[in-house]
Amino acid sequence: MKIIKRMHNLQEAAIIVGFLQAHDIDAELLDGAINSVLAMPGGVRIAVPDDQEMEATTLLKNAESGG
Repeated sequence: MKIIKRMHNLQEAAIIVGFLQAHDIDAELLDGAINSVLAMPGGVRIAVPDDQEMEATTLLKNAESGG
């Protein structure tokens, strides 16, 4: 698994994971359970399988740029 993004907002991270999963990326939200109880300084991490890293980062870049 590769960490592709860190977020400080649990809800935003969950939306991103859902977006990736809707595009057949096996994304996972790491640290979500602990972050719902304690605000961790590093935030939550979004991870994808190694072989889906490039596709996931491309999808996110396109979404952020409005493409």
